Amino acid sequence: MATEEVATDDVAEDELMAESATPPPGFTGIYGQVTDAQTKETLIEATVKVVTGGQKSVLTDVDGNYQLALPPGKYDLRVFYDVYEGRRITGLVVEQGKATKLDVQLSADAGAVQEVVVEARADRRAEGAILQERKKAAAVSDAISSQEIARTPDSSASDAVKRVVSATVVGGRYVLLRGLGGRYSTTLLNGAILPSPEPDEQAVPLDIFPTTLLANLNILKSYTADLPGTFAGGVLQIETNNYPSQFELKPRISFSGDTQGTFRDRTSYNGGTLGWLGFDDGTRQLPASVPRNGPLLAGRGGLTSADVNRITRDFPNTWALSTARALPNMTLGASMGDTLRIQNQRLGYLASVNYSHREGVRISDIIRPEGDADGTGVIVDQVGRSVEGTESANLSGLLSVGYQPERNLDLSFFSLFTRTGESRARAIRGEEPNGEPNSRSTAEFVSRMLTFNQLRGFHRLNVLGDMELDWQANFSNVQRDEPDTHSISYRQTESGEMRFKSDPGGERWYSTLNESSFGGSLNATVPLSGVRVRAGGLAQGSVRTFDMRRFRYIYAGGNLPVLSQDPDRIFSADNIGNGIEMQESTLPEDGYDAQLGLFAGYVNADVSLWEPLRVVAGVRYEASFQNLTTGTDYSIVASQAKNTRQSYGDVLPALNLIYALGPQVNLRTGYSYTLARPTFRELAPILYFDFVRGRAVTGNPELVETRIHNVDARAEWFLGDNEVLAASAFYKRFQNPIEQIIVTPAQLDLSFDNAPAATSYGLELESRVGLGRLTPVLESLRAGANLTLTRSEVDLGTSAPLQTNQQRPLQGTSPYVLNLNLTWARQQSGTELTLLYNVYGERIAEVGTQGLPDVLERPFHRVDLALSQQLGKNAQLKLTATNLLNQFIVLQQGDLQVLKYRPGVAFSASLGWNL
Repeated sequence: MATEEVATDDVAEDELMAESATPPPGFTGIYGQVTDAQTKETLIEATVKVVTGGQKSVLTDVDGNYQLALPPGKYDLRVFYDVYEGRRITGLVVEQGKATKLDVQLSADAGAVQEVVVEARADRRAEGAILQERKKAAAVSDAISSQEIARTPDSSASDAVKRVVSATVVGGRYVLLRGLGGRYSTTLLNGAILPSPEPDEQAVPLDIFPTTLLANLNILKSYTADLPGTFAGGVLQIETNNYPSQFELKPRISFSGDTQGTFRDRTSYNGGTLGWLGFDDGTRQLPASVPRNGPLLAGRGGLTSADVNRITRDFPNTWALSTARALPNMTLGASMGDTLRIQNQRLGYLASVNYSHREGVRISDIIRPEGDADGTGVIVDQVGRSVEGTESANLSGLLSVGYQPERNLDLSFFSLFTRTGESRARAIRGEEPNGEPNSRSTAEFVSRMLTFNQLRGFHRLNVLGDMELDWQANFSNVQRDEPDTHSISYRQTESGEMRFKSDPGGERWYSTLNESSFGGSLNATVPLSGVRVRAGGLAQGSVRTFDMRRFRYIYAGGNLPVLSQDPDRIFSADNIGNGIEMQESTLPEDGYDAQLGLFAGYVNADVSLWEPLRVVAGVRYEASFQNLTTGTDYSIVASQAKNTRQSYGDVLPALNLIYALGPQVNLRTGYSYTLARPTFRELAPILYFDFVRGRAVTGNPELVETRIHNVDARAEWFLGDNEVLAASAFYKRFQNPIEQIIVTPAQLDLSFDNAPAATSYGLELESRVGLGRLTPVLESLRAGANLTLTRSEVDLGTSAPLQTNQQRPLQGTSPYVLNLNLTWARQQSGTELTLLYNVYGERIAEVGTQGLPDVLERPFHRVDLALSQQLGKNAQLKLTATNLLNQFIVLQQGDLQVLKYRPGVAFSASLGWNL
């Protein structure tokens, strides 16, 4: 008689020997069906393996059935499936000419979340699958699946992530989790740490990821020891699409526009012919004649004034701005994938490519304030209006290949490429403090590129209760290129004409950033009786190089009437050396080399001995160093290289408790001690100029690491496959938090500093339900809502006497964030209509000093609408309208609105096929 040796529950013989499909006549062996113990649904491609008496295994078919032909004898079987607890059945007797029936029910594995991450077999694009993982997760987490994203108008990860509880987005690119971003959060791409292509941000700009590449976005809000120690707001896990189970070819096309810019004149400039692809055709590159071994300066490197003038004439004379008609935005994409099966082996692949082109217009009102005479308020220093035109293009591609020669071995390779090129042309007209009109024009082009490659492996070993090994090795490279950003200023003379302003003059900047990151990790999981022990290590390193060169045109004297003309006339070849001269103005701090090394080891135990209590406890040791050396060969000032080196060793404990009140209800609580490191940009004493706001930003090499105590609690009730109710609370205590502050009130220049301490605590509420629970009339409606209430306070002590407010919230923290959505779906016609609402509360954008108030970002209400319609079996049409309220985005300082603009109402139409 068959008996069960390893199982989570005792199962009667008649349960194992249920009715199943009849095998062919004369069949000798074992047959049956594998199903979910709770839902009774059949499990496709579950493994039935002979572990004693033979060496054979088989996968269940699309109906969950299997047939395992065996010679007469006595056998032990093991039945297992992803996200489920495996079962071992012993003593099965097979007789000649007889079929032994064995139907097996598998129960969900409470500790299988990490296995899913490694094997990636579940459809992680589905909302129900994500909620099931969340229910069984060791940590407090929230996620949005590609199925949910498809109901929204969101086109990039930065748009989609704001739908997640307590997530907000700053600048349309950077995510804040529980009001914390940048250094306080980590972005993982398929489990590997992802570097940022931005020199001024640690946070990865999420607008480089089109939603078509995403399987899901998952935010881990409580810490476990197998995660990177940089944790406060949370960890954002980006998971890209994996290869499909059957062949698919999906082309798609979309068009969009907005009321602010489409079919209107946008400011532009002559920057080359490949802007529509996001590439520079060489027009903006630094001329080859410019010396690469020293500054462009007479008397240096054997250069004479005549040499400098000759080289200056080689710079492109592309100063004048023009106008172009802003055309509708366009996106093209296609993906193809399949899984090939040869006996029990599988080879899967997915290839995806996307291209998008966008044009836009932004009209902003700007006020530059200063403190009043008695230091009690703020007055207007300068006012102006900025008219900005943009053109951007994004190219991205993804390749995923997986090979499974047997059930216990899985190898995969993943490669991602994404590149964004954006040109901006901006004309600003305003007034000097004395009321005289002035104007400034700037033109810039920024390209950002990310390549990411990862090789992963998973092995199940027949030792220590089927111990599992998983590993990954990764290499990534980010590049940011800003060639020939240039700016020129005019002001009105007494005669009323606008004249070239020699101070600051005409300025040009060239900057490049290149960062390579490489590393790997190895983890071992031992599933003991009632305990899953997981231990592993990680090594990750990155090397960054940043270089900037600055050049300045000045008026050298003499009667030059051309100074009142267009800049292309002022800087024509005839005037170079004849009243107009160029000087290199690169500073010693305008270049740096930086390295980051991270080495970690951890052990984590997932204990379920005291059901319904589950204990997940672990400790991580993380050693790191940051090394930054400033200096450049192009500096006009002799200076020695300056080195900033910081190294840390941190012990990071974590404890999570999960108490199951029932199969669908969890109570969670947890504590952890984590850290946040200053970014390279925050450490580097490099001056960066903000053209729109007219001020400089510089780093602080004296910054130190921040340490954080985290406490979390959550109650969650999973009502159905796609339904959940949850309430969460959190508390965080920061030691030495890093903040951006105003350091020179006269110029409003910014830097960074450590405050002594800070606290942050809050409440999160979430609901996703089908309204058919209330009445059958509402069966076709689904509603979702989430609300985050946060309160934070910085303890400045005596370390920041210049700051205006000694008691204030943490910079970037909104007191509330609200998301609402309502979806109507009619399955018979394939129609789905979704209405979405998002708002965040007022938050500090910049910390004020010496009497100047904090700069506050005012609340912004956004309403979106999305309609999707299935067209036959293989096509879908999607229509969207976003930002229907068209509110102003406002930054306010005291009573002054220092920045104000409308983003516009946007519309889009997309068509996709599944061939």
